[in-house]
Amino acid sequence: MKKNSSIFKLVSFILAVISITFVFTSCEAKPEPPEDKAFSLIMDFSQTTVKLGEKVTYRAILTNSEHESYTLTHPADLIHIYVVKPENYIDPESHMALSDAVISETSIAPHGQVEAFYDFVPTEKGEYILKAYSSFTIDGKDKTKEYFYECDEMTITVV
Repeated sequence: MKKNSSIFKLVSFILAVISITFVFTSCEAKPEPPEDKAFSLIMDFSQTTVKLGEKVTYRAILTNSEHESYTLTHPADLIHIYVVKPENYIDPESHMALSDAVISETSIAPHGQVEAFYDFVPTEKGEYILKAYSSFTIDGKDKTKEYFYECDEMTITVV
C-alpha cells in the first residue's frame, strides 16, 4: 500500500509541474506594439517600361526592424499591390474599404520580412500606376496599435 501512495505522490507532483509550466507558457506576456518606425514597406520593382502582353512581377517587402516578433492582424492580404490606369486609380483607404472582410494573422520574426508579389500582364498600351500599401494592427498586453504604410506610386509605361 505504501508503494501506491509514493506513486500517487510522484504522479501528483509531475502533474502539478506540468500544470504550472502550462500556465506560465500560455500567459507569456505579449510585447507592446512598437513605434511606427519599427516597420517599413518598400517596392522592389525592376521594370517601369513593359511591352504589351509581357508578364512582369512586382514585389513589395514589409520589414520588421525590431528585436521582437509580432503577430499582425490584417485584412485577407497583409500587403496590397495593384496596377491601374490613372483614370481608375483610387486611394489606398478606399481600396482597403473594398477589400475582403476576412481577417487574418501573420507572424513576423525579429528583423524578419514578409513579401507579396503581383503579376502584371498589360492588355492595353499607355500609362499605369503601380501602388503598394500595408495595413495591420498589433495587440499588446495593454494596448492595440494600428499601422499603415504605403509606397510612393510608380508610373508604368506599356509600349
